Amino acid sequence: MIGYEEFERISNEVKQAVVESFDYLKNKTNSYILYLANGEYKMELKHSHLRLNPYIIDSREERYKDKDRRAFYVEFLKTFYTFINRQATDDNTNRIHMELMVYSHIWESKPYLKQLWRLAILIDMKSYPWELTIPDMSKHETIRNDIRNTFQRRGLSVSVVISSGFHTSLRNAFAHSEYYFNESTKHIMLDTYTGKSWDIPNISYDEWSQKFAYSILLCYYFQNEIFIRRESLISEFKTNTFLIMHPLNCNTTRANYVTYDQRHDTFNFTRNIE
Repeated sequence: MIGYEEFERISNEVKQAVVESFDYLKNKTNSYILYLANGEYKMELKHSHLRLNPYIIDSREERYKDKDRRAFYVEFLKTFYTFINRQATDDNTNRIHMELMVYSHIWESKPYLKQLWRLAILIDMKSYPWELTIPDMSKHETIRNDIRNTFQRRGLSVSVVISSGFHTSLRNAFAHSEYYFNESTKHIMLDTYTGKSWDIPNISYDEWSQKFAYSILLCYYFQNEIFIRRESLISEFKTNTFLIMHPLNCNTTRANYVTYDQRHDTFNFTRNIE
C-alpha cells in the first residue's frame, strides 16, 4: 500500500525532475524546438516513388499508437489514487494485477522510450537523432545505459526517478507472467529469479507501490510536459515561427523555418533560408 503523503512526495519529486530536464534542454542546447516538433526519420518516404524527404516533423504515428494506453493510465490514477479522505491504498490484488500490466506496458512502450532516449541524447549535447530505433530485445540495457546513465552524467534527477521506478527483474517477471502473490507475507514472488547479484526474488507490496508510483507518474508528467511546452511556445517566444536545422539527406543539412499552429497543436515547414 501507499499513503497519501508518500504518493504526494513522489509526485512532486517526479514532476520537478521532469521540469528540470526540459529546462536543461531549453537552456543548454539548440534542439529544444526540434524536440518539441518531434522530428523523425521515415525510411518508407526515402524509397517512395515520389522521392520525398524522409526527415519529417510532427510525426504523429507513434503518438496515436500510445494514445489509448496513456488515456488508460490517467483514468487508472483517477480511479485508484484519489486518496479519498487521505486514506492509503489497500493491498487489493486485483488492483495490483492491473498495476503490473500498466508497469509492463510503460517500460515496453517503444514510442515512450524513444522520447526519453531522444531527450537524453540531446541533453548529452549530441546532435538531434532523427533516426532512433528501440530494440525488440534487451530494452533494459537501453533504459539503464542509454537513458538513465546519460541523465545521471548530467546531474539530472530524472536518473534517480528511473532508478526508483524501473527494475529489470520486475519487468521480466510481469511481462512473462512469471509471478504470484504471497498473501501471508504481503510479497510479490518472482519466478524469474536467477540468483544473480542484480536480480531480486520478490518485492513487498509496499515497495511495489513505490516502484509503480514512480513509473506511472514519470510517464504521466513526461507526456504532459511535452504538451505544456508546445502549448506555451508562442506566448514564451512571442512568435509562432522557429528556425531548425533540417537534413536533406544523410550528408546535407540546411536551415529551415517551422511554424507552430497552436489551435491544432501542429508544426509545419514554412520557408527555406536562402
